[in-house]
Amino acid sequence: MLLSVVVQAQSGKALLYESSEFVWCGLDYSHVKCIGRDGFNEPYEVKHKYFDAWNELVLAEADKYDLQEAYYKSRQITDLSVVDRRNDIPDVDKLVINDSYQFEKGKLQEIIKDYDLEKSDEGLGLVYVVESLNKYRQTAVIYVVFFDIASKEILWNKSYTTDARGFGFRNYWARTIYNTMNESGEDFKADQKPYKRDK
Repeated sequence: MLLSVVVQAQSGKALLYESSEFVWCGLDYSHVKCIGRDGFNEPYEVKHKYFDAWNELVLAEADKYDLQEAYYKSRQITDLSVVDRRNDIPDVDKLVINDSYQFEKGKLQEIIKDYDLEKSDEGLGLVYVVESLNKYRQTAVIYVVFFDIASKEILWNKSYTTDARGFGFRNYWARTIYNTMNESGEDFKADQKPYKRDK
């Protein structure tokens, strides 16, 4: 049993750090909360317009949102099929709140278990799971999650709280995506160095 666990851990790290390609699954807003009613006057529009708009922006401005460079990968496959479906989950009437909010324990694994991709059934997946957009604090909380597509095991995840900034609603919150990519990229590279050194 112990040997099996060790082998799985090693293979997981190999997939995470040695894989030259990954599948970008997009921005998952399925369990997001928008905090501060004054900042989210049109929750229907947030769900039905901006969830798509933010996903499209990452692809349209790929030179700026360079995920391959951020995580030292040479090939990106894009498959938004799961987030396209999952981003329809939020109840518009419950999307905006005034209280604090965070995922309960086990929520990330519950989300990733639902990731049946259309383009890949194995390999390394990457998704940004958005926990909250907080107008009071002018920040977003986003989880960066790398996972094994075949087993749906989470291989690497970290939560990032980054500042919103910019002109217009779309760009204001898009800044948090950009900041999350940059910060997580630095952390990923730092975590990768000991693995590469020990190989």
